[in-house]
Amino acid sequence: MEQYTIFLFLTTSVTLTLLPGPDILFVISTSLAQGWRKGLIVSIGLCSGLIIHTLIVILGLGAILQALPQAVRVIELFGATYLLFIAYQLYKSPHDKPVISDKKKLPDRLFLTGFLMNISNPKVSLFFISFFPGFLFSKLMSYQLQFLILGSIFFVQALLLFILTAILVDYLGKQSKKYWDQVFWNKTQAMVLLLIALVLIYP
Repeated sequence: MEQYTIFLFLTTSVTLTLLPGPDILFVISTSLAQGWRKGLIVSIGLCSGLIIHTLIVILGLGAILQALPQAVRVIELFGATYLLFIAYQLYKSPHDKPVISDKKKLPDRLFLTGFLMNISNPKVSLFFISFFPGFLFSKLMSYQLQFLILGSIFFVQALLLFILTAILVDYLGKQSKKYWDQVFWNKTQAMVLLLIALVLIYP
């Protein structure tokens, strides 16, 4: 029964991860614009945010988010503002001048963007709160330990799927890049970030 419950949780998690949403959409746009390696960095950033959401569930902070909807709104607006800032930089950057002139800082910016984009969506924590209890699999383990295991499973499958998506999209997108220059991909990624920001602003 425990193995069946965990398998069902894994299957459900994979399905939810592959559904069109802001996270996987950002992985796709980044991989198309900058290659699978940058998509990998974004994926790690996004999934690092899942760790925070899991800890929120384990520590019971989800009750605070539910009790203080104003805090949820502040977090959403903060994340949306940051994404709009990055979108503006991408949209204005010319072909011969990357968004960040120091290439060593680029991975940090991509990681931070993915991380902030994920944690600035409190709905993920609220989703975990409502999702995880339905898949408790043991009467011997504490709820906190079971939540940790479920969160770890969700993290691993999401990271693997995001990485595979980045590699596949980069491979398929190389042919398209022959017909469109980097400016086009920068503007495309900027529009994706704008769309995600609008989703946060107008939930």
